[in-house]
Amino acid sequence: MINSFALSAEAVDILSEDLRLNLRQPPFEIPHFSATLDERSRLRKSVWADLEQRRLADRGRAEPELEQALNLLHRSEISVAVTSYDGRSDTVFRARVVAGGRTGVVAIQDERGVRVEFADVRGLARICVGLLPEAPAGKLETGTISVAGEPQPEPHAEPDSWLSAAQPGASGRGGGDVRKVERIMALPVRSVGYFVVSGVDAGGQQVRLPAVGWRDTEEGRYSVTTRQNHDGQRWNTFSPADKPRLARYLDEQLAAFRRR
Repeated sequence: MINSFALSAEAVDILSEDLRLNLRQPPFEIPHFSATLDERSRLRKSVWADLEQRRLADRGRAEPELEQALNLLHRSEISVAVTSYDGRSDTVFRARVVAGGRTGVVAIQDERGVRVEFADVRGLARICVGLLPEAPAGKLETGTISVAGEPQPEPHAEPDSWLSAAQPGASGRGGGDVRKVERIMALPVRSVGYFVVSGVDAGGQQVRLPAVGWRDTEEGRYSVTTRQNHDGQRWNTFSPADKPRLARYLDEQLAAFRRR
């Protein structure tokens, strides 16, 4: 029984093609290797030989556990993309946590490729937040403001411009809450990231829910969550958050798909 395995980026590239799977879903970034047909053929032989040596394949066929995990990464009932940027080390963390039926899979991309591990589907939210570094909850007050723009932080206060499109924005709901959010946004940021939950709704359609964002500052961690009123107006809430609180936010989103 294979419980976990690691694949080089080259192996992910070849397996994506040979098994006809999309293993490049966000937040993963897997390059294409080999410029010519001959180079591609040599790479394919090398990848499959390595898989067989490691008992992940047999006579040119992927072992059932390997194929099951990759199929789940290709198409799942529930998927959580986990991404973060650490400004101190200038590194990006990328992971996907997926589930289908009674099977869960955690896949983490690193500089060598992708590490894959089977997981308990009953603890998806806990698994997701467990991928984050430890950090205490921040101490500033919670603020909720309408989505239409974004309060301007201090110049050069945060290193997360590449994530800004995925992070919820904000604009004025009222003076007090805007100032609360501006104080949070002005804190020097150590790292920033988000969770994006996707799943299949009751009608069989693929649905992506609003991102659950988080910001690690010198003063603690804050979450950024989004809700929509009946009139269609969207609101962002910036709150002190630790891992249990982030897990509760994720559980609320995951529950929408568990009720199917």
